[in-house]
Amino acid sequence: QYKFRDLTMEELKNVNTFFPHFRYSMDTYVFKDSSQKNLLNFTGTIPVMYQGNTYNIPIRLWILDSHPFAPPICFLKPTANMGILVGKHVDAQGRIYLPYLQNWSHPKSVIVGLIKEMIAKFQEELPLYSLPSSDEAQQVDLLAYIAKITEGVSDINSKNWANHENKTVNKITVVGGGELGIACTLAISAKGIADRLVLLDLSEGTKGVIMDLDIFNLPNVEISKGL
Repeated sequence: QYKFRDLTMEELKNVNTFFPHFRYSMDTYVFKDSSQKNLLNFTGTIPVMYQGNTYNIPIRLWILDSHPFAPPICFLKPTANMGILVGKHVDAQGRIYLPYLQNWSHPKSVIVGLIKEMIAKFQEELPLYSLPSSDEAQQVDLLAYIAKITEGVSDINSKNWANHENKTVNKITVVGGGELGIACTLAISAKGIADRLVLLDLSEGTKGVIMDLDIFNLPNVEISKGL
Protein backbone atom coordinates (compact mmCIF):
# COMPACT_ATOMS: atom_id res chain seq x y z
CA GLN A 1 0.00 0.00 0.00
CA TYR A 2 3.03 2.29 0.28
CA LYS A 3 3.41 4.22 -2.96
CA PHE A 4 7.20 4.48 -2.67
CA ARG A 5 7.99 1.28 -0.82
CA ASP A 6 11.65 1.00 -1.87
CA LEU A 7 12.45 4.58 -0.83
CA THR A 8 10.63 4.11 2.47
CA MET A 9 12.39 0.85 3.32
CA GLU A 10 15.77 2.31 2.40
CA GLU A 11 15.22 5.23 4.74
CA LEU A 12 14.05 3.01 7.59
CA LYS A 13 17.23 0.96 7.23
CA ASN A 14 19.14 4.20 7.73
CA VAL A 15 17.05 4.99 10.81
CA ASN A 16 17.83 1.54 12.20
CA THR A 17 21.56 2.21 11.75
CA PHE A 18 21.41 5.29 13.98
CA PHE A 19 18.66 4.10 16.36
CA PRO A 20 18.76 0.27 16.44
CA HIS A 21 16.52 0.04 19.52
CA PHE A 22 13.39 1.38 17.77
CA ARG A 23 10.55 -1.14 17.46
CA TYR A 24 8.47 -1.27 14.27
CA SER A 25 4.87 -2.37 13.71
CA MET A 26 1.82 -1.91 11.47
CA ASP A 27 -1.17 -0.37 13.25
CA THR A 28 -4.35 1.52 12.46
CA TYR A 29 -4.07 5.30 12.57
CA VAL A 30 -7.30 7.29 12.91
CA PHE A 31 -7.22 10.75 11.32
CA LYS A 32 -9.18 13.79 12.51
CA ASP A 33 -11.86 13.16 9.89
CA SER A 34 -12.30 9.62 11.35
CA SER A 35 -10.76 7.97 8.29
CA GLN A 36 -8.40 5.10 9.06
CA LYS A 37 -5.26 3.63 7.53
CA ASN A 38 -2.90 0.84 8.42
CA LEU A 39 0.43 2.59 8.74
CA LEU A 40 3.96 1.60 9.56
CA ASN A 41 5.10 3.17 12.81
CA PHE A 42 7.95 2.87 15.25
CA THR A 43 8.46 3.60 18.92
CA GLY A 44 11.49 4.08 21.10
CA THR A 45 13.37 6.61 23.17
CA ILE A 46 15.71 9.41 22.16
CA PRO A 47 18.46 10.72 24.47
CA VAL A 48 17.97 14.34 25.48
CA MET A 49 20.53 16.25 27.54
CA TYR A 50 18.83 18.87 29.71
CA GLN A 51 20.52 20.93 32.41
CA GLY A 52 23.33 18.42 32.79
CA ASN A 53 21.12 15.32 32.93
CA THR A 54 20.24 12.83 30.18
CA TYR A 55 16.58 11.90 29.74
CA ASN A 56 15.24 9.11 27.53
CA ILE A 57 12.20 10.66 25.86
CA PRO A 58 9.70 8.10 24.46
CA ILE A 59 8.36 8.90 20.99
CA ARG A 60 6.20 7.34 18.29
CA LEU A 61 6.45 8.18 14.59
CA TRP A 62 3.79 7.22 12.05
CA ILE A 63 5.00 6.85 8.45
CA LEU A 64 2.40 7.95 5.90
CA ASP A 65 1.86 5.87 2.76
CA SER A 66 3.10 8.82 0.67
CA HIS A 67 6.48 8.83 2.43
CA PRO A 68 9.11 10.18 1.77
CA PHE A 69 7.18 12.98 0.06
CA ALA A 70 5.10 13.62 3.19
CA PRO A 71 6.53 14.00 6.71
CA PRO A 72 5.87 11.50 9.51
CA ILE A 73 3.23 12.20 12.16
CA CYS A 74 5.11 12.48 15.45
CA PHE A 75 3.94 11.98 19.02
CA LEU A 76 5.39 11.70 22.48
CA LYS A 77 4.59 8.35 24.10
CA PRO A 78 4.62 9.10 27.84
CA THR A 79 4.38 6.36 30.42
CA ALA A 80 1.95 6.52 33.35
CA ASN A 81 4.50 8.34 35.53
CA MET A 82 5.15 11.08 32.96
CA GLY A 83 3.24 14.28 32.31
CA ILE A 84 3.25 16.29 29.07
CA LEU A 85 4.64 19.81 29.19
CA VAL A 86 2.63 21.72 26.60
CA GLY A 87 4.87 24.13 24.71
CA LYS A 88 5.68 25.55 21.30
CA HIS A 89 6.71 22.12 20.00
CA VAL A 90 4.20 19.86 21.82
CA ASP A 91 0.42 20.03 22.28
CA ALA A 92 -1.76 18.54 25.03
CA GLN A 93 -2.16 15.24 23.15
CA GLY A 94 1.61 14.90 22.85
CA ARG A 95 1.76 15.64 19.13
CA ILE A 96 5.11 17.09 18.11
CA TYR A 97 5.49 20.16 15.88
CA LEU A 98 8.88 21.14 14.49
CA PRO A 99 10.22 23.45 11.75
CA TYR A 100 11.74 20.34 10.16
CA LEU A 101 8.25 18.86 9.73
CA GLN A 102 6.80 22.11 8.43
CA ASN A 103 9.58 22.48 5.86
CA TRP A 104 9.72 18.80 4.90
CA SER A 105 10.95 18.33 1.33
CA HIS A 106 12.26 15.15 -0.29
CA PRO A 107 15.11 14.30 -0.78
CA LYS A 108 16.81 16.74 1.61
CA SER A 109 14.46 15.88 4.49
CA VAL A 110 15.02 12.51 6.15
CA ILE A 111 13.78 10.85 9.34
CA VAL A 112 17.23 10.78 10.95
CA GLY A 113 17.52 14.54 10.42
CA LEU A 114 14.04 14.98 11.90
CA ILE A 115 14.95 13.03 15.03
CA LYS A 116 18.17 15.00 15.44
CA GLU A 117 16.21 18.27 15.34
CA MET A 118 13.71 16.77 17.78
CA ILE A 119 16.54 16.06 20.21
CA ALA A 120 17.94 19.58 19.77
CA LYS A 121 14.57 21.26 20.41
CA PHE A 122 13.82 19.07 23.42
CA GLN A 123 17.19 20.03 24.87
CA GLU A 124 15.94 23.62 24.86
CA GLU A 125 12.50 22.79 26.25
CA LEU A 126 11.97 19.41 27.89
CA PRO A 127 8.58 17.98 26.75
CA LEU A 128 7.90 15.64 29.69
CA TYR A 129 8.17 15.67 33.46
CA SER A 130 7.94 13.07 36.22
CA LEU A 131 4.64 12.84 38.05
CA PRO A 132 4.42 12.32 41.82
CA SER A 133 3.31 8.77 42.61
CA SER A 134 -0.05 10.08 43.86
CA ASP A 135 -0.82 11.42 40.36
CA GLU A 136 0.05 8.25 38.42
CA ALA A 137 -3.44 6.73 38.62
CA GLN A 138 -4.94 9.99 37.35
CA GLN A 139 -2.39 10.06 34.53
CA VAL A 140 -3.34 6.53 33.43
CA ASP A 141 -6.96 7.60 33.13
CA LEU A 142 -6.00 10.84 31.40
CA LEU A 143 -3.79 9.09 28.83
CA ALA A 144 -6.52 6.56 28.09
CA TYR A 145 -9.10 9.32 27.71
CA ILE A 146 -6.88 11.44 25.46
CA ALA A 147 -6.13 8.37 23.34
CA LYS A 148 -9.85 7.81 22.85
CA ILE A 149 -10.79 11.34 21.91
CA THR A 150 -7.82 11.75 19.58
CA GLU A 151 -8.75 8.51 17.82
CA GLY A 152 -12.38 9.51 17.40
CA VAL A 153 -13.86 6.63 19.41
CA SER A 154 -14.90 8.45 22.59
CA ASP A 155 -18.36 7.85 24.01
CA ILE A 156 -18.58 11.61 24.44
CA ASN A 157 -17.93 12.06 20.74
CA SER A 158 -20.88 9.86 19.80
CA LYS A 159 -23.10 11.61 22.34
CA ASN A 160 -22.15 14.92 20.80
CA TRP A 161 -23.53 13.84 17.43
CA ALA A 162 -26.78 12.74 19.08
CA ASN A 163 -27.06 16.08 20.86
CA HIS A 164 -26.37 17.87 17.59
CA GLU A 165 -29.34 16.12 16.02
CA ASN A 166 -31.55 17.13 18.97
CA LYS A 167 -30.26 20.73 18.94
CA THR A 168 -29.15 20.51 22.59
CA VAL A 169 -26.04 22.07 24.12
CA ASN A 170 -23.28 19.60 24.95
CA LYS A 171 -21.57 20.69 28.18
CA ILE A 172 -18.50 18.91 29.59
CA THR A 173 -17.10 19.60 33.05
CA VAL A 174 -13.48 18.75 33.91
CA VAL A 175 -13.09 18.36 37.68
CA GLY A 176 -9.65 19.21 39.08
CA GLY A 177 -7.15 21.98 38.56
CA GLY A 178 -3.41 21.96 38.04
CA GLU A 179 -1.54 20.62 35.04
CA LEU A 180 -3.66 17.46 34.69
CA GLY A 181 -6.85 19.51 34.59
CA ILE A 182 -5.38 21.90 32.02
CA ALA A 183 -4.12 19.01 29.86
CA CYS A 184 -7.54 17.35 29.82
CA THR A 185 -9.25 20.68 29.08
CA LEU A 186 -6.89 21.34 26.16
CA ALA A 187 -7.45 17.84 24.78
CA ILE A 188 -11.24 18.15 24.84
CA SER A 189 -11.14 21.66 23.40
CA ALA A 190 -8.83 20.57 20.57
CA LYS A 191 -11.26 17.81 19.58
CA GLY A 192 -14.19 20.25 19.44
CA ILE A 193 -16.61 17.84 21.11
CA ALA A 194 -18.17 20.32 23.55
CA ASP A 195 -20.32 23.40 23.02
CA ARG A 196 -19.41 24.53 26.52
CA LEU A 197 -16.39 23.37 28.51
CA VAL A 198 -16.03 24.08 32.25
CA LEU A 199 -12.88 23.48 34.30
CA LEU A 200 -14.03 22.99 37.89
CA ASP A 201 -10.95 23.97 39.89
CA LEU A 202 -11.21 22.84 43.52
CA SER A 203 -7.74 24.07 44.49
CA GLU A 204 -7.09 27.09 46.69
CA GLY A 205 -6.45 29.59 43.90
CA THR A 206 -7.27 29.88 40.20
CA LYS A 207 -4.89 32.64 39.15
CA GLY A 208 -2.22 30.30 37.78
CA VAL A 209 -4.77 28.15 35.95
CA ILE A 210 -6.44 31.20 34.39
CA MET A 211 -3.10 32.54 33.19
CA ASP A 212 -2.14 29.16 31.70
CA LEU A 213 -5.43 28.82 29.81
CA ASP A 214 -5.34 32.45 28.65
CA ILE A 215 -2.17 31.64 26.72
CA PHE A 216 -4.15 29.29 24.46
CA ASN A 217 -7.13 31.64 23.91
CA LEU A 218 -9.63 28.76 24.05
CA PRO A 219 -13.23 29.43 22.95
CA ASN A 220 -16.20 28.31 25.06
CA VAL A 221 -14.00 27.49 28.08
CA GLU A 222 -14.65 28.82 31.56
CA ILE A 223 -13.17 28.23 35.01
CA SER A 224 -15.42 27.66 37.99
CA LYS A 225 -14.63 27.41 41.71
CA GLY A 226 -17.79 25.63 42.77
CA LEU A 227 -20.55 23.32 41.67
